[in-house]
Amino acid sequence: MIEKRLKEAEKLGFKKCIIPENNKKLLKDSYKLDIIGVRNINEALKILH
Repeated sequence: MIEKRLKEAEKLGFKKCIIPENNKKLLKDSYKLDIIGVRNINEALKILH
């Protein structure tokens, strides 16, 4: 349900989204979000700092 969540994030005004790399590969639609794929929680935390 990642696509549904990303569409909702766009509606709410989010600009950036961090998702698992495997989910990013499966995306079919384009989004106005900056979508960042990560392989583990450490990568996600590095992006946030």
